[in-house]
Amino acid sequence: MSKDREIVVDDMGLAFAKTMTIFTIVGVVLMVIPAIAYFMGINQYVSLTEAHKYWNMSASEFWMHVTGKKITGYAWIFNNLDKTDCLSMIGVLILMITPLLSMLAGAVKAKGTYRILLLVASLVFIASILAKSAVVAGAKAGAKAVKAKVGK
Repeated sequence: MSKDREIVVDDMGLAFAKTMTIFTIVGVVLMVIPAIAYFMGINQYVSLTEAHKYWNMSASEFWMHVTGKKITGYAWIFNNLDKTDCLSMIGVLILMITPLLSMLAGAVKAKGTYRILLLVASLVFIASILAKSAVVAGAKAGAKAVKAKVGK
């Protein structure tokens, strides 16, 4: 074919794509810049010289050896955002929610059935995160209850 074809993308697709592009770039930048600083030895939570010694251990053993604390969940990240290795996790968080933000941006521009589908997909996305959180919280509560009974 010698004729050039023009590709037309509707407002919904453009909103989705632009949001996906912007937040992906922001997420990667917010992940890479602190990671570079971390690998340069700047303000580390866990030093590289310690981390590699225990890398073959389970997560709970690793954290016990490198921090001397039992670390569970992800609160330690948010409690240490002044450290470069923890700060890079903000970029990971942004990358995790980018699909949701993109679906919502597309839904704003969508009409009719497409808007409904994007909103339902967004709700499913949110529900899956909440369900996973509830399952993890329930499992932890169950484990504590079992541990308490066994300890008696």
